[in-house]
Amino acid sequence: MKAIVLKRAGSPDRLVLAEVPKPVPESNEVLVRIHATSVVRGDVVMRKMPRLVAPLLGETPRLIPGHEFAGEIEATGENVTVFKIGDRVFGTTSGLTQGSYAEYLCVPADGMVAHMPPDVGYEEAAPIPVGAMTALHFLQAGNVGPGTRVLINGASGSVGSYAVQIAKRMGAHVTGVAGASNAELVASLGADSVIDYSKEDFTEGAEKYDLIFDAVGKTTARRTEGVLAEHGRFVSTRKRRREKVEERQAVQDMVASGAVRALIDRSYTLEQISEAHRYVEGGRKRGNVVVVVAQG
Repeated sequence: MKAIVLKRAGSPDRLVLAEVPKPVPESNEVLVRIHATSVVRGDVVMRKMPRLVAPLLGETPRLIPGHEFAGEIEATGENVTVFKIGDRVFGTTSGLTQGSYAEYLCVPADGMVAHMPPDVGYEEAAPIPVGAMTALHFLQAGNVGPGTRVLINGASGSVGSYAVQIAKRMGAHVTGVAGASNAELVASLGADSVIDYSKEDFTEGAEKYDLIFDAVGKTTARRTEGVLAEHGRFVSTRKRRREKVEERQAVQDMVASGAVRALIDRSYTLEQISEAHRYVEGGRKRGNVVVVVAQG
């Protein structure tokens, strides 16, 4: 099969298209023919991380990178009962030795893989799991509920765009922080108000928030103390987290109900993966960057 391999950490040019053996599912695994994957900020970090350093940080070094996927099940292990050949699925490669920058991937049937809603396409589903689960995790950590006043820094990014949608579903009053060119977009996701960071520093405003969610890891708890309400909380994507099956299920339900949708900035082919990495590394993307692996 075709796959992107990374033999040594470094620049995007180290990502090389190659032929590698097609994986075979174990008894508890499914073989997914990948239609689409994505490039997230974590993929850029892992690409630049030396293989000897990754285990020290709790990461699994991979020859084939890539964190999330959407595709069709081509084969199942003998003990798999929850999926069948032809099922459309999406999920993440957390804890696996192979990533999603490939034509095929084997994943445990009881792991981070779920059925896709019937009206969602592969390119829309692929970039949902990582960003949406991350947003859900930190909003839950911040005890968001009806009436909670939430500020989301980086509201037009991948995690931020999902956070706006999920926080509104939770009943919060949402303020998004984004550039002027993205203000209308953030409002369309459900934000009650939008702060243009090029004109206003939200940490110096008069408004108080019950939760400040730094979805881009660019500020600190200390800088936001002046705009936190009494007993308010600050959370940031700088803090490491582990994905949970419960979060995967919750995101699957939100996608199926239409409460969450992916914001797609650009699409690339697998052959253009280096270009996709360069674009994400530039820090100017809106929402998500998709990589098409197979058409249809």
